Amino acid sequence: MSAHVHCPYCSVGQETAEYSDYRPFYVNCSDCARRFIVEPVRNGVVVYRDGEAPCCSDPECRETEMGDSGQD
Repeated sequence: MSAHVHCPYCSVGQETAEYSDYRPFYVNCSDCARRFIVEPVRNGVVVYRDGEAPCCSDPECRETEMGDSGQD
């Protein structure tokens, strides 16, 4: 599945890459080249500026928080 989104920095519309689950992912704007976050939700997608998403919606933060804690 893909979605039509608007860049939160320059408002240019573009199609996202194919996705098959609800994990958030980064998109690089084709016009201004800035990175932003797209999070699939039940009724579409939510778009965040990079650095303004809650941790559970930021792919890098999410990976850190849900990764191996190092404890056995």
